[in-house]
Amino acid sequence: MKNQYRNNRWVAYREELIELDGGACVRCGRTREVGAILQVHHKKYIAGKAPWEYPYDLCETLCKRCHAVEHGEIRPEIGWEYVGEDDLGGLYGTCDRCGTSLRYVFFVQHPNWEPMSVGTVCCDDLTGTQIASEKRKYDDRLMRFIKSKRWSESDKRHLIKQKQIEIQIVSANSGYSIHMNGIKGTKMYPTLDAAKERVFNFIESGEAEDYFKDKD
Repeated sequence: MKNQYRNNRWVAYREELIELDGGACVRCGRTREVGAILQVHHKKYIAGKAPWEYPYDLCETLCKRCHAVEHGEIRPEIGWEYVGEDDLGGLYGTCDRCGTSLRYVFFVQHPNWEPMSVGTVCCDDLTGTQIASEKRKYDDRLMRFIKSKRWSESDKRHLIKQKQIEIQIVSANSGYSIHMNGIKGTKMYPTLDAAKERVFNFIESGEAEDYFKDKD
């Protein structure tokens, strides 16, 4: 099979395909002019066909690096998908991409590579999104709200004013209830932090603003 890639017909086919693809890698856009080594990748193999006998639509021009990535020889830098996260409670993890010590771990997967555990920056880089950084920002804001010094306590009531809304979280035998602007919620929460998280989400999502606007 390797000898076939030295055949003049393959050389001619390869150059034709590279010309049809604009003389550039279809993945990264690099050309020979900037030092890229261009190769032809067969998207699938057909038994009995010589490499130059394939229709053009079953082949594509790739640089040497992108070709290696396609065959799983080099870890891809694009095409990753976020699948979840975990808080390790301390710097007990290590980013599989850059080696940084991690507390907050994000899990990503790729069809051509094994799953990885990475940090916030690497997750955003690999997925081409801001999923990790937005999640970290949300978690940080939630924790600051829960631990805010503006919370006061009086007669089993935890009070705070947020976005002009008077909030009370009332302790009872069965858990904690939420009161906003004098209106008592119907759900009970098992812990104070769970009730505070519900308050934060209700306000952060804009639900509270819409709810009280309808009450005006």
